[in-house]
Amino acid sequence: MARFDPDIVHKCAMECLGLPKPQMFDAFANALAKHYPNVLDFSQPWIYSIAGGAMIQMKLYYASMTEYIMIWGTPIGSEGHSGRHFSGFWDTVIDGETWYYAEGQFEKTIFKPGDRIYVGPGQARAMNFTTGVWAVEYAHGFLPISMPFGTIEEIFVCCDLLTVAQTISLYTDLTAQSIGHRLGPFKPVTKPISYLAHKMTKALEPAPEVKEIPKKNIRWFKKG
Repeated sequence: MARFDPDIVHKCAMECLGLPKPQMFDAFANALAKHYPNVLDFSQPWIYSIAGGAMIQMKLYYASMTEYIMIWGTPIGSEGHSGRHFSGFWDTVIDGETWYYAEGQFEKTIFKPGDRIYVGPGQARAMNFTTGVWAVEYAHGFLPISMPFGTIEEIFVCCDLLTVAQTISLYTDLTAQSIGHRLGPFKPVTKPISYLAHKMTKALEPAPEVKEIPKKNIRWFKKG
C-alpha cells in the first residue's frame, strides 16, 4: 500500500512556485510535512545522480523499498534517457523548463513550472533539461531493481565511486527509517542501521570547493 498520494505531492510542489532557490525547496518540504508529519527526513545532503547520460543533483526526503520523494535538478542543463523501469514516476516542474519525447513522437513536449510529467512502468522518454530545470519527483514501484540504472554510469563511465557510496548509504538510511516507522518492533534493528548509514553519508560529503590560488601567492623555486 502506497504511503503517498501523487496528487498531494503535486499540490505541495505547486505551493513553492515562484520562490527563490533554495527557499523554494524548503517550502515544498514544509508543505509536504503538513500532510505527512514525522515521515520526511530534511537532513540528507544534495548528491549527484548520473544515469542515462544525464547528470543532475538530487535531495531525497523519503525512500523505501517501494516509494521515494525527492527534488532534483541542474542549473546548467543536461540530457539523456529516462530509463525503462518497473516503477511509475510523477514529476512536477518547479523552475526552468524540460523537453521530453517518446518513441514515434516527432515534436517535443515542453514542460514548464506547474506542469506534471508521468512516465509509467515499462515506458521510457528522451529528456532535455534545456538550460536548467528543477522538479519534484515521486516514484512508486519496486525500486531496488532500478538501482543499477542509477549507479552503473557512476561506476564504469565516471569512476565516481564516492557518489555511488553516497547513493547506497543514503538510500539504506532512509529505507531503514521507513521500515522502523511502519514496523515498530523492528526499530531496535533499523535504528542503528539508519544511524550508521547516515554517518557514512555525512563522512562521504566532498570537501568545500577548492579555489584557484592567485598567481601572486605561488612561490617558484629554481633548482641549484
